[in-house]
Amino acid sequence: MWFATVVAGLMVRPELRGVTSIIRALNLRPKLYDPLRKHFHSSAIKLDQLAALWTQAVLRLFLSPVRVNGRLVVVGDGIKVPKRGKKMPAVKLLHQQSNCSTKPEYIMGHSLQAVALLVNAASSVFAVPLAVRIHEGLVWSNRDKRTLLDKMLGLIHTLTITEPFYFVADAFYAAGKIVNGLLKQGNHLVSRVRSNAVAYLPAQPPKARRKRGRPKRYGTKIRLKSLLSDVKSMEELVSPVYGERGVKIRYRVCDLLWRPVGQLVRFVAVIHPTRGACLLMSTDLSLGAIDIIRIYGLRFKIEHMFSVSGCVNPRKGGVIATKGADRPL
Repeated sequence: MWFATVVAGLMVRPELRGVTSIIRALNLRPKLYDPLRKHFHSSAIKLDQLAALWTQAVLRLFLSPVRVNGRLVVVGDGIKVPKRGKKMPAVKLLHQQSNCSTKPEYIMGHSLQAVALLVNAASSVFAVPLAVRIHEGLVWSNRDKRTLLDKMLGLIHTLTITEPFYFVADAFYAAGKIVNGLLKQGNHLVSRVRSNAVAYLPAQPPKARRKRGRPKRYGTKIRLKSLLSDVKSMEELVSPVYGERGVKIRYRVCDLLWRPVGQLVRFVAVIHPTRGACLLMSTDLSLGAIDIIRIYGLRFKIEHMFSVSGCVNPRKGGVIATKGADRPL
């Protein structure tokens, strides 16, 4: 009954003031504050099992999820939310990497990672939240050496999504640890890569007799930023990004060896007339460039999810208001 009370209170509360907002929304007696607060520390709540059950419910309730090549599209991102409480658990000094000058470089707050499923509804696309966890500031053991990438993989694994999917994320998650973890489960990564990233052409077979030792695998090094240099030789098409009409972009596709995973990866260099250049990648070589651009543009939906779900308040100068909400790419 306490769990049902909490869920009902979270759905109807008009403010974001923790347990107090639930008490006010449901008009509960003030003396129930302490029992309700203790409920959140109950060992009867199994978050991993609840997340898995919620994921199954989402896949059953939303009959038309976004599918590309027969795969679901799952988006993930991290967010740093400023907090004012001096004794609030898991609040720590956080560094914000951003090109926006209105964003402070360091804040005191919570660092969260979220995973959402893209679904088609009401002639639009929505990101339905599957799980959001605080992944920094909580230390349960000094032997825990997991990074944020490890925790994101663990969060995806707890959802127990049985269908194959594409995991769409920003450049922070373009790492070998994420790719290898997804490939083990038969899934793929679609993300942006940093402008200073490099890849390699496959090594040419030796013309003379091969020498002793392991055969050469990596050939000429290619700076991915160089794919954007010759604009005239790039292909042109109408932008498939969500919400754009009649906008023409230029792109180039190149399959190169990426050293963090030791296999071929599809890179797509995109030049937008107003939003600038962008380097995208996909570990699925059967995924076309148009689909890569389209589903990475849909990653922007998780930003709306943060705003709607109440992680931050844009009207109070929160993170979402300065996180590039006008930049789908």
